[in-house]
Amino acid sequence: MARSKQHNKLFSRIKASKLSDEVYNQIVLLISRGKLIPGDKIPSERDLAVDLGVSRQSIREALSRAEIMGLIEVRQGEGSFILSSINKSLKPPLTIIIEKEAGRIFEFLEIRKLIEGWCAEKAATEATIEDLENMEEILDEMKKVASKDKQWEELDLKFHLSFAKATHNVIAVHMMEALKTNFRPFFKFTKSMPRSEKIDVLWQHHYEIFTAIKHRNPEAAQEKVIDHLNFIEEKLKEDMDIIKY
Repeated sequence: MARSKQHNKLFSRIKASKLSDEVYNQIVLLISRGKLIPGDKIPSERDLAVDLGVSRQSIREALSRAEIMGLIEVRQGEGSFILSSINKSLKPPLTIIIEKEAGRIFEFLEIRKLIEGWCAEKAATEATIEDLENMEEILDEMKKVASKDKQWEELDLKFHLSFAKATHNVIAVHMMEALKTNFRPFFKFTKSMPRSEKIDVLWQHHYEIFTAIKHRNPEAAQEKVIDHLNFIEEKLKEDMDIIKY
């Protein structure tokens, strides 16, 4: 008859969870439920400690663990922000492929058309008043910073993410967050079109996408996104032709 192992050698006594583990588990749960999405700012250590009734040390340990696991990003002087786990796994290979082979950018555009087209279509039926107000605010800000490249680009990215968030589909938001880190090359076409004209046209495209979503027209919303990306594709190809010659 087989002898059982000495149980006191094999198992350890179960200890109560550390408070920092409980805080960390809450962060994970909120992310999985879509209550915290990429780009969201987490309350400060002080506010979290008060809200959860634990010490700031417990909060600090939980946030440190979340950062190590790639769930959050701590920005000096700004706070802690939710990251996309998909972003962490996709960004390096996508960036390398796009940077090394220029033609791959058009394959990336095809994926953008599929995902962003669907997001706009879905947003047209799911967007809340708050979502629409957020999109409109971004468009207003884009007009104000039209002469400032970096700020314009940040707001452009923010607008595309805003209608992904308006789908209220957590996976879609994480996918868009991952894709947007590779959007930079799409801002660079300038040789085939004066910058001021480019900004005017792009802003109009964004406004038309927003209008279709606001008017609850899924087909038009999807169509406007694809028209916008087709335009960018055309201009990038024109730029490449200019560079060749």
